[in-house]
Amino acid sequence: MLYPASTQSLLDEATAFTGRGFDIVFDDSLPVDSSVRIGGREGRDNHEIVLRRPGDENNYLIAWQAAFVLHQYRTPETEHANLKPNAAYLASVKNELLSMHPSIPLSQREAFTDHVIGGVLTQLRSVPIGMLIDFQLHRDYAELHAVQQHSLTQQVVEHIACLQLTPEMFPRTLVRANQVMNAAQALMVAELFDIPGLFEPYRTVGMEAAAALLLEPCMQQIFDGTTDRELVDSWSRTLGLEKWYRWV
Repeated sequence: MLYPASTQSLLDEATAFTGRGFDIVFDDSLPVDSSVRIGGREGRDNHEIVLRRPGDENNYLIAWQAAFVLHQYRTPETEHANLKPNAAYLASVKNELLSMHPSIPLSQREAFTDHVIGGVLTQLRSVPIGMLIDFQLHRDYAELHAVQQHSLTQQVVEHIACLQLTPEMFPRTLVRANQVMNAAQALMVAELFDIPGLFEPYRTVGMEAAAALLLEPCMQQIFDGTTDRELVDSWSRTLGLEKWYRWV
């Protein structure tokens, strides 16, 4: 496949730095637009970038995943954002969640609560670091701006559905955290590409200040070398999730 020079340069840089090439595969059942499986794990020789569907935006998604692989390899293992749920603290959160969904069969309750809580913790771990990569690519690869704008705008539009969640459906802290993290990403995209209307659904419900609080440390990290764990901890304090996890 032929890629824009920026995308190819990132693939080449990551291949040279990690000593492993990249395979590109498609999986229309993928719940996100793209993901990457790191080479050297599970018997995999190359890094494997998985895409949900064909499209020009894949030029950005492939570049993003290559930059993410580089970020992972350049970050010391002790600073990787590997976290686990804090089971002792989350017992009460699980009980609250189950009280809101009494029809969940007993055999499925543990899986249900793990899925819901795990989703928010995955978002906490991945969104701020992902935004750092978005900032980096926007700063360094002007050639990708058009496909970056298309890809990120599409993500923001898909995530607006989070505003339909209410504290009657899930614990208030969980709902608020999910919505504000999505708002922070929307604010980033709106500011990067001067599309103020993209953030309007979140501004209407009063989330601008909270989103800006999350966005600010991401922008600072570009200049001050803040570690991934410090960044995630900063977000967790703002969102009231600091007791929900522990580092491993």
